[in-house]
Amino acid sequence: MSPYCSNDPAAMIRRPSLLLRLSVAVLMIVVATTLAVAQDLTPGLTYVCNGEKMFIENCNMRDTSDTSTCMVGHPDHVMPNGLMQYTTVTRGELKKLFPTCTQPSAKQLAAAKAFQQKQQDTYNANVAKSNQQMQAATQVSAYGPSGQPLKPKTPEEREMNRCVTSGRLASSCTGNSLLGAFGQMLSAVLPGADKGGPSAGPTMAGVFQGAGNWRLDFIDGGVLVNCSFLSPNQEFYSLNFKNGAAQLVIDTRPKPLVLTVRADGTIVGPGPVTIDGVVAGGSTGGGSTPGHTETHETTTHETINSNQAGSAQASGSQVTSMGGGFYDSATTTKTSTYVPGTYSAPQTTFVPRRTTCPALNLSSKGAGVGIQTMQTDLLKGMFGGDKGAPTPPGIRMHGIFAASTGFSAEFYPESVILGCGPDAARAYPYTVEAGGTGAIVKVNAPDHPLALALKADGSLDPGSTGAYQVHGRVVTGQDNNDNFTFAPMEQSCNLAVLTPAKAIPSGGGTAATMVASNGVGAPAAAGGGSPGVGGARATAGGGLSSTQNPLGNATLSIVSGFPPQAGVPNPLAGKPYTLLRESFATIVAKAGIAVPPGTSPYKAFGMACGNRTPDCQKVVDAIKADSASAARGDANGSATFPGVQPGTYYLMISSRYNNQNLVWGQPVQLKAGPNSMTLNQQNAVPLN
Repeated sequence: MSPYCSNDPAAMIRRPSLLLRLSVAVLMIVVATTLAVAQDLTPGLTYVCNGEKMFIENCNMRDTSDTSTCMVGHPDHVMPNGLMQYTTVTRGELKKLFPTCTQPSAKQLAAAKAFQQKQQDTYNANVAKSNQQMQAATQVSAYGPSGQPLKPKTPEEREMNRCVTSGRLASSCTGNSLLGAFGQMLSAVLPGADKGGPSAGPTMAGVFQGAGNWRLDFIDGGVLVNCSFLSPNQEFYSLNFKNGAAQLVIDTRPKPLVLTVRADGTIVGPGPVTIDGVVAGGSTGGGSTPGHTETHETTTHETINSNQAGSAQASGSQVTSMGGGFYDSATTTKTSTYVPGTYSAPQTTFVPRRTTCPALNLSSKGAGVGIQTMQTDLLKGMFGGDKGAPTPPGIRMHGIFAASTGFSAEFYPESVILGCGPDAARAYPYTVEAGGTGAIVKVNAPDHPLALALKADGSLDPGSTGAYQVHGRVVTGQDNNDNFTFAPMEQSCNLAVLTPAKAIPSGGGTAATMVASNGVGAPAAAGGGSPGVGGARATAGGGLSSTQNPLGNATLSIVSGFPPQAGVPNPLAGKPYTLLRESFATIVAKAGIAVPPGTSPYKAFGMACGNRTPDCQKVVDAIKADSASAARGDANGSATFPGVQPGTYYLMISSRYNNQNLVWGQPVQLKAGPNSMTLNQQNAVPLN
């Protein structure tokens, strides 16, 4: 399986500052894709000049004079990184050169015309898409009248929300979108770059080096190889898993390099080996043109009367009678502008060279930053975001894997997004290890880790078919520091074999309650959030449970997940905890309280009490009638509710942390016996 990077196709950030940077990124793509269609010299046509093939890649679209420059490709000259050589030539020089060359055929002319039309279509599509993205970017997630978060309305907003709510960095999500769009652009304008990439699967990342000046720098689509005195040369590679080991095969010449990726992260191979490569052999092209002064004349016209005509003529203006005592005064002025000379750097030429290199024993330690990392960090920096943790060197995964149940795994260099349906998603770190008959992808999800076996047909087998709960989230807004705030969105999908896919499943899964841990092992996933699904709904009424008179044998212990801070009380210390039989939104609605659109029921309740309206007491009375159990957090924020009947209940807990009001009101499914749940900032809803 060859390496290939799957990127998100659209980017959306909703704050004005981030929206501006997104608009700039989209504009970059749109401009780049139109460079090849705004010329009087036809791009893409191959001429044979003095026995050498050459074609125009693009020209300066703003300056169409003979002194402006064009980028010219030379297919017969290949650089050590595997790409063709390009030079910069003026329009005037090309207009003189091309008539002396072997001309393209009628078929090539027709193909060039079709290519230009394709570019125009790409441009039109990008303009329409960028308009849609900017419109999506202004959409603000909020609470509807029922207190439930609104879903994204456009594909772009939904895709970006999925990435951001999964826990990946916003800058990573935006950078991947730009990489994807840029890749689409390149596939349209670079000869031979429109070949479809291989399916999803394992790939390599990082830089590895060792004795003998060996260096392997893995990039999208290949690896840069050099040893001894050779220059870096781009080669293709493949990964295979046999007999509990990972075999890395690099297509060097005269023979491929067959290497082993060890469990300790090193890469080893036999030696000595003969490598056919290239070295710098000189340079060609380049040069400069002198600067010059350009003179421009500007004529302005003014209507004057007979009293003004004499002075106008005396000042040098040309005065012409218009009749009726009026005259046209034409004044011509000259301005001179200095145009600096141009410079084009010479292009390095390479010559083939063969050398013998020692056995390989390569490590990523101390190898420095590779080209791929620099490119990714640059894109993240464009959007002012954190670069995040570096990509672990070694075997990684790429692409989307999906099951018919709606469960999916979307791999990125630093994490994998586990999804249920199109919206619920959560990102986790992962590792790839060679197994007995293939590879094992281990997803480090704290409450439900997965071990996905990579099969010979390219599928990923989770080894079970049980329900898997994805702890998704939805964006509710941004705080004063422009950080996104979230609300929980639990979704449950059945596990099944995952196969390579081009898109995230558009459906599947059921709404789920946040399941409290019951006994030893990973928490079970709820079958659904509706009454009677995944656990009986708590019976309305029935009074308040107490330690002396419990209403059932299902208990819930609350544990604070906030990190301890010296001299600062735990945010949940001493806080009252209430277990409701119905959601807070339902209680408020049944009390006859109207919640304004875009306002959460918690905020509406707080405003009613702050303004001392009768609605405040109505909600308080309704809460008392609906409460099933209550407790108070100790100094560590821990507490255990007196027992209730097994079923689905709703939390009503609030606190303040880092100057932010937080509330936990999500449903929780309780099973017979002890249950536990950890509360932290990640599973709380901020009240702005």
